[in-house]
Amino acid sequence: MKQIVEIAPLADYFVVAVKDKSTGALIESFTLNESAKDMLKLFCKGKSPETVAMEIADMYDAPIDLITKDVKKLTDKLRQKGII
Repeated sequence: MKQIVEIAPLADYFVVAVKDKSTGALIESFTLNESAKDMLKLFCKGKSPETVAMEIADMYDAPIDLITKDVKKLTDKLRQKGII
């Protein structure tokens, strides 16, 4: 990962700051809800989308098919941003 990802709470959301690893300069920031924040943390630990979906489904006691769709959406967004 060429970036540093920092997550901070803000009201009912979480602000994600993506910084250049070598300079510390802010590249981008965006907000996520709590479940997306938990997904991002798992991705930052190097977990695969399939593993993230299983762990989030267990964590939130939610149907795996619904979580898999959410993980796919976040995965696409993170890939577009060059985070994963």
